[in-house]
Amino acid sequence: MKVRADQLPQQFNKNLAPIYIISGDEVLLCQEAADSVRKAVFNNGINERLRYVADAQFDWQDVINENQSLSLFSNQRLFDIQIDKMGEKHTKALAQLSQSLSDDNVILLTLPKIDARSQKAKWFSQLESKGVFVQIWPIDANRLPAWVQQRAQALDLSLSRDAASMICERGEGNLLALSQELEKLALLHGAGSKIDAEKVAESVADSSRYSIYDLSDRLLMGKTKEAMHCLNQLVGEGVESSIILWLFNREIQTLSSLFKAMQSSGLRQACQSQKIWDKRIPFYESALSRHNHITLPYLQNYLALMDKRIKGLEGPDIDTGFRNLVMMFCGFKPVATELDLPVH
Repeated sequence: MKVRADQLPQQFNKNLAPIYIISGDEVLLCQEAADSVRKAVFNNGINERLRYVADAQFDWQDVINENQSLSLFSNQRLFDIQIDKMGEKHTKALAQLSQSLSDDNVILLTLPKIDARSQKAKWFSQLESKGVFVQIWPIDANRLPAWVQQRAQALDLSLSRDAASMICERGEGNLLALSQELEKLALLHGAGSKIDAEKVAESVADSSRYSIYDLSDRLLMGKTKEAMHCLNQLVGEGVESSIILWLFNREIQTLSSLFKAMQSSGLRQACQSQKIWDKRIPFYESALSRHNHITLPYLQNYLALMDKRIKGLEGPDIDTGFRNLVMMFCGFKPVATELDLPVH
């Protein structure tokens, strides 16, 4: 059964499904949908949660065996499974898992964007037929101001249309950054406040803190020293490593998509296909002048190593890894990284 994220509360009121599938590219919205499932599960008395991050080396048999076994501590458990990149190994395991779904456990499956063709595949159809599928769609640029205003209302703020547009322009469609900006306004002005464009401008001018989209600007323009300083500030302010990694991943994926699109079109057309705002085109033009079909895959592979490290597996030192990413993004390849070491 397919439902929208905002329809999940009504579904929870009926009964818990044996499986919930959250799929999409918007990190913030996927995270919030998954959080709502976790909360509903715990509210129904299921307190034992088993967390899995399925990469290319993941052993699915552990999940399948565990799902079929009884827990010593509770009758029901939540299997919280995240897959960042789909592959045949994962789809085969999910097809097998679909045969053992029951009311004894609840499975929360967080996937990357699943296209229409994959949704028709047997493995996916079997899962969806037995549970709930929440597909997270990107928010169109024209709808962003309204989304920001609704988000502000949830924080007990009254945001003018001009204020919402100014926040959107600064955030450039980055939902996580937009949400952080609203939370900052709520802290500055308090619940029940009316926020106009002037107050938003004052908030931006008075803020001495860097944000992740400040880092994005410096990376894209190849300003190594400024980007490194911004990175150090973000780390010092306690910004989570996963959020910083998400920013690198977003920009590298965007550059890769632009590079591919430009094989058959011009830069402006390629940027329009990626929904990049006009004033941001020079930023990506600068970054593309430093990267090619060799450097972009190298960066993606290094990101994969960093992702493993952040998730507690083997990988580069996090601080060193981020500095390497800044250097590589700005066009300076280190003498050697973990990718260049021989495998024993």
